[in-house]
Amino acid sequence: MIGTGATAMQLVPSIAGRAASVTVYQRTAQWARPVKGYSDPIADGAQWLLAHLPFYVQWYRFNMFWRYGDGLLPFLRKDPAWPHPDRAVNKGNDRHREELTDFILSELKDRPDLIEKCVPTYPPYGKRILLDNGWFRTLTRPTVELVTDRIDHFSREAIVTADRTSRPADIIVIATGFKVTEMAARLNITGRDGKDLREKWANDNPTAYLGLTVPDFPNFFCMLGPNSGPAHGGSVIFQSECQSRYISACLVGMIERGIAAIDVRQDVHDDYVRKVDAEHEAMIWTHPGMTTYYRNKSGRVFSAMPWRFVDYWAMTRDPDFGLYRLT
Repeated sequence: MIGTGATAMQLVPSIAGRAASVTVYQRTAQWARPVKGYSDPIADGAQWLLAHLPFYVQWYRFNMFWRYGDGLLPFLRKDPAWPHPDRAVNKGNDRHREELTDFILSELKDRPDLIEKCVPTYPPYGKRILLDNGWFRTLTRPTVELVTDRIDHFSREAIVTADRTSRPADIIVIATGFKVTEMAARLNITGRDGKDLREKWANDNPTAYLGLTVPDFPNFFCMLGPNSGPAHGGSVIFQSECQSRYISACLVGMIERGIAAIDVRQDVHDDYVRKVDAEHEAMIWTHPGMTTYYRNKSGRVFSAMPWRFVDYWAMTRDPDFGLYRLT
């Protein structure tokens, strides 16, 4: 297994008890949050409440979003007066670090060799936070090996690391992520006057107003586009709801006004991108002590949303046609 992100954390614990051996190659240690009862079935009483008690679903959803979303965001904001920026971005974030470190130490108490490999050096939530799925306990199994040496090459039957150690493998799972920066650019989309979205989003730097619309690409909307990905928690479903509502409202407005095409003005787009970048400078995802797929090769955060979910809901509640070029 090459990689220790979300895919590996779900897959390795599920196969480690059945495979003769599992070797995990790690580039960067990951923070993983324990969630008690994460895999437990929903009790009959809770199911009844969700199905029958008025407004219980809405309250339950709000509670989840606040605990694992907007309520967390203040802990991810940089405090310029915080004296230990290497390990955390503020006092609350440091408290999270202590809690998550204590969890790792409790899971690996009998394996000091793994503790050294598994406690991250960067602030918690700086990279995508993961949910523990028995990950750390799985690493202690005698049939599981965690390798932190750099991979040099594949031989015919093995993976060879930089120290020239060759470890045979029957199956290699490459769980190193996706080409996130491409987004919709890979779909060969052409806009006004033959403009190519791939060129518009060159250098791994996609941008869009509200993560939805791009200047010179009339009637083009992208779901979960640049800087609209939830990074502080929450739900992709909620983002999709906000965006689908906005797109639908645009279509209704176009029909009612007899508009054939709309595309966001360049100045509106550029002003929004400047605000996104300025907000990210104050957030954890621009912390220098790590690499993350939220940032492109120039260091700009292009994927994650810096706003609260309630802010994004307000931004996408109703479209303002004054911000668009209308045809």
